[in-house]
Amino acid sequence: MANSRSIEVKVGILMLTAVGLLAAFILVMGGINFQPTYSVFVNFDNPGGLQTGAPVKIAGVKVGKIDEIQFRGGKVDEATGRRDPLVRIKVDIEKRYQESVRENSLFYVTTQGVLGEQFLAIEPGTSDSPILDERSEAVRGLDPPRLDLLLSEGYELLHSTVTALRTNKKEIGETFDALRITLKATGSFFGENGDKIKVILDNAEEASEEGTKLLKGVNEKYVENPKVENIIDNVDSITTNLKRDTPALLADARVTLGDAKVAAANTKRFTEAVASEEQTTKIKKAVDGAVVLVDKANTMANDAQYMVTQMRKGRGTVGALLMNEQLFDDLQEMVRDLKHNPWKFFWRE
Repeated sequence: MANSRSIEVKVGILMLTAVGLLAAFILVMGGINFQPTYSVFVNFDNPGGLQTGAPVKIAGVKVGKIDEIQFRGGKVDEATGRRDPLVRIKVDIEKRYQESVRENSLFYVTTQGVLGEQFLAIEPGTSDSPILDERSEAVRGLDPPRLDLLLSEGYELLHSTVTALRTNKKEIGETFDALRITLKATGSFFGENGDKIKVILDNAEEASEEGTKLLKGVNEKYVENPKVENIIDNVDSITTNLKRDTPALLADARVTLGDAKVAAANTKRFTEAVASEEQTTKIKKAVDGAVVLVDKANTMANDAQYMVTQMRKGRGTVGALLMNEQLFDDLQEMVRDLKHNPWKFFWRE
């Protein structure tokens, strides 16, 4: 009886040990982790073969796993007119690695080796960027390269190329024949005209050398010439003087313009004062009187000129007195005699 109970106890212990080992194996193989986690959302248009439960790694170290993959349908935003990403992935990351996940971190899908399973890799952001927490908006992930799409498009391109070659085989043959004939004719042309081509090349080389000399002469005459530098210096000096004197000239011009405005205003007032009917009548009378005076002055001037002419001819008393030298000498002698003998005014012999 005792032996039977001992065997049952041993069997029970063995069964419990097996169950414990099985549970531990399941926990280890299933990647069950009791570390606290937080969730972030990553948007993709096509995450490739990424599946729920796939690991999330930073620098090759597992820091979390894919919790959920949602297909959102790619709705178009009416405000911006852009299509939303097709897939949103919920990622559970252990809190102890939260410091390494920043807002400018890069999320991308890669594989373990060439044919290994796909997982989500995180490229840590810079330290100056804020930490990405679970309250942040969904970040944009980098879609993996579509090898299947590349192969399909490459196959389609190759198939179209082969079909075109088969369809246009005759035209392609004719094209290659024409190309062969052209190359052959070109070779024959260069072979027959080798000397001429050499002369042309020599002439081109000579022309190039002459052009170089010409440019050098122009440079020495018009660029590095001291006279040109003096002209430039003079122009610079004139420009500097103009820049210095322009404000004063502008000020004088403003003053002159102000004087011109004052003169224009005075002219306007004078015109308004003179333009009245009464002033016009007075001005007309004054002008008529001035004309009469001018006529009289012209008559008097003519009479005076006539008198002077007659006197020059010795006509009349004054003319005879002025033009007759004998009479002038007698009068001068009489005046001299009277000065010496004033008593003759009162006594005559």
